[in-house]
Amino acid sequence: MGKRYLYGDASLIEVLLPQFELMETAEGGYAAVYKDPLTNSFWLKYYATAAKQGGGYLTLLRLPAPSTDKLIDIAINSDFEDEAVAAVLRLLDEEAIEKKDFRQLLIGKLEQAVEGTTIQAERVFKIVKFSNLTDPMNKRKVIGRTATQVQEDAAYFQGIAERAERLLKQLGA
Repeated sequence: MGKRYLYGDASLIEVLLPQFELMETAEGGYAAVYKDPLTNSFWLKYYATAAKQGGGYLTLLRLPAPSTDKLIDIAINSDFEDEAVAAVLRLLDEEAIEKKDFRQLLIGKLEQAVEGTTIQAERVFKIVKFSNLTDPMNKRKVIGRTATQVQEDAAYFQGIAERAERLLKQLGA
């Protein structure tokens, strides 16, 4: 399994799991930790909540979980489509659950990749679509915050959305 950090292809995950040793299962069975006996690496099987419509997106994540920066790198550079999608969904989950911000870093790295022509336009379109970068809606809480803080958050998301729209136009979308 080498350099992969995530698997998002359910059929591939179902082939891999029988080769692993189940270490622990969360109550309800929605998440489980496995050990790969060949590499001694640990993997978390879970359902990404960012893709809720069908009950979640089955994901296998190598532990420890990659940093935000690493997830963005995977989304942009992975040779595996399912890994790139799983990385974006993980970013969305971490934003929703752990309040980790990734948007500024992601749009900046996408702009750099497009400028350096190190990324295919189709990958940029998919990342922007799956991560909702063009959505100007404030994703941060508003209760308990001042009007100024809420306005700053709204401007932040609006700015990201505008940059994403410019990037898509640059690529001919």
